[in-house]
Amino acid sequence: MNISTGRPVGASPIDRSVHGIGYRPDIDGLRSVAVLSVVIFHAFPTVLPGGFIGVDIFFVISGFLISTILLENLNHGRFNLLDFYGRRARRIFPALAIVLAATATFGWFALLPEEYKELGKHIAGGAGFVSNLVLWQESGYFDSAAEMKPLLHLWSLGIEEQFYIVWPAVLWAVFRFRLPKLPIILLFAALSFIANVASVHAHPVATFYSPLTRIWELLIGAALAQVLIDGRSKRPSFVGVIANRMSASSLTATTGAILIGVALACLSAASTFPGWRALFPSVGAALLILSASGNWINAKLLANRPMVWIGLISFPLYLWHWPLLAFARIIAGETPSLETRAAAVVAGFALATGTYLLIETNIRRKWKSRAITMTLTYIVCLVGIAGYSIYLYNGAPIREGVAMDAKIHEQLEGTTWKYTSNDICKAKYPPNFRYFCTQTREGSPTMILLGDSYANALVAGLVANPATKDEIILSYGSCDPSASAGDPEIKTQCETQDQIISETPSLRYAILEAKWPRFDSAGRLIDYFTKIAANDAAWAPRYRDGLDKRISFLESKGIKVFLFGPKPEIDYEPKYCFARPFTQPAKNCQMTEVEVLDKQHELSLVLKDVLAKHPNVTFFDANSVFCKDAVCSLKTRDGLPMLRDKVHYSQYGSAIAIDLFVKQAQSEGYFRGH
Repeated sequence: MNISTGRPVGASPIDRSVHGIGYRPDIDGLRSVAVLSVVIFHAFPTVLPGGFIGVDIFFVISGFLISTILLENLNHGRFNLLDFYGRRARRIFPALAIVLAATATFGWFALLPEEYKELGKHIAGGAGFVSNLVLWQESGYFDSAAEMKPLLHLWSLGIEEQFYIVWPAVLWAVFRFRLPKLPIILLFAALSFIANVASVHAHPVATFYSPLTRIWELLIGAALAQVLIDGRSKRPSFVGVIANRMSASSLTATTGAILIGVALACLSAASTFPGWRALFPSVGAALLILSASGNWINAKLLANRPMVWIGLISFPLYLWHWPLLAFARIIAGETPSLETRAAAVVAGFALATGTYLLIETNIRRKWKSRAITMTLTYIVCLVGIAGYSIYLYNGAPIREGVAMDAKIHEQLEGTTWKYTSNDICKAKYPPNFRYFCTQTREGSPTMILLGDSYANALVAGLVANPATKDEIILSYGSCDPSASAGDPEIKTQCETQDQIISETPSLRYAILEAKWPRFDSAGRLIDYFTKIAANDAAWAPRYRDGLDKRISFLESKGIKVFLFGPKPEIDYEPKYCFARPFTQPAKNCQMTEVEVLDKQHELSLVLKDVLAKHPNVTFFDANSVFCKDAVCSLKTRDGLPMLRDKVHYSQYGSAIAIDLFVKQAQSEGYFRGH
């Protein structure tokens, strides 16, 4: 969120703006409502579950203040694009550069290579004001938890700055060709809002991060700016007259406050957002800005000194608070204690105050030269280049403190799994594969991995094992082994897999492995950890029948089927089972075998029913890879991680699992010719 667009440059509570509107302390107070909402939501989400709507309030404020500056300058014939961007740079760059540099410095000491590599990319994205696009692109199958990204919050800064790049040119064209200003603004706002509502369900990530589906909120502020300028003119239009009457009415501010209050109280992280629900905070903020500064809510609540002060430091406060909370989560390996989160918030206020008083105030009031602007731009560019260098150098794995654990970090690959796709596969098979298209070498496949990323994780072990390395192994697409999923995309992948199998007579072996579903005693799909049912439908019979049918299809093609059973699972990253800078291991990556078998019980009954119908199928018990003496551990005896993330085998773990699997298969007469 960019909460940077505050009062006009150089204004203070006792000054008048050169842009035609006096300084309004109540707008700073509204910004404090926005930033406090976001900070409370991030630090204490159960206290204010709708606090994320503070972003939308800021969008409206920013659109209003920036458009007021642009429209006033265009009306008076003093529009200067370079001057506009210079003001933006002096307003945004100081705090941004400090926070980015501080984040990179702390990350050097606190983060593992994969984490630091991702941070480097986000530093570059933040410096280039494309964080929203970077995060949009990242939101996929292997994406890491959002709360563990120290610069996640810069997504809205990207949206605002992208808006600022285009919007001045649009307004200039409107003035140049004497087009009606308010209708043009409302037209763009309507198109953006329609795109937002139309896509929020089908493409929620794109709708959240795309500037095209969020700028309507800034344009509400722009429309408000034009209406108020019209209302102050000597001959206001009908719209200007109505705006003046609404401004004078106390009902306007009351309605605005109620809309924001409803959004804060009724929305939560589970709400479909933005969509039409974003109207509540956006319209509410617009009404509070429209309301005259002398109305009671504006004058007594928003314009009181504590609220104004928080509004003044809102931009650096927003920049500082999230990295502090994110780093606390990373180090703790989970949601940090209440005391730690409270300390992070206090530290955020302290750092924001120092940034505002020592840096921002001096630059905005005393150092306004073009040389200062160019210096600030140069500094931000250097920070961005440094971030991209961190990304290119894979998170600086030779740093002191992490280099000694290189063997561990090599296994914690996360999203950088090299077996996802390769050119051999992509050249031979349909291009619409879902995530995976890997063939180990040229030729016609002799072994196919069927399932999802769990199956794909076996490639590393298969190519390393002497008994299977000469097989031509294909891992294509992502398909539920039972082919019973209702997702049309997954269904298409299953059909493509079956087509490949039918057209590849060289296939001798198929391995079925997946994120196996979990069922309760009623056959309903349940969450592995909470045991909460997704719905009331009995899915187990359908899954059993689908898996039976799939195996029958494979056996009808003369293919030997190996079925990898479920393995122990954790709901945290395995990296937290190892010591890291500033902390000892937060987790132990262990569980009892009784606990594991209990969670797998209903699924095991389904698999036993299927296997009873297919006696030639070899079942590999993946629990045997992890469990010994009634304890299941996701760390090897020599202290290496068996998983590369929460659920997927690491290369080391894959090799161990395949080694045990091959020994079992060889005892049954398979893979003996190598």
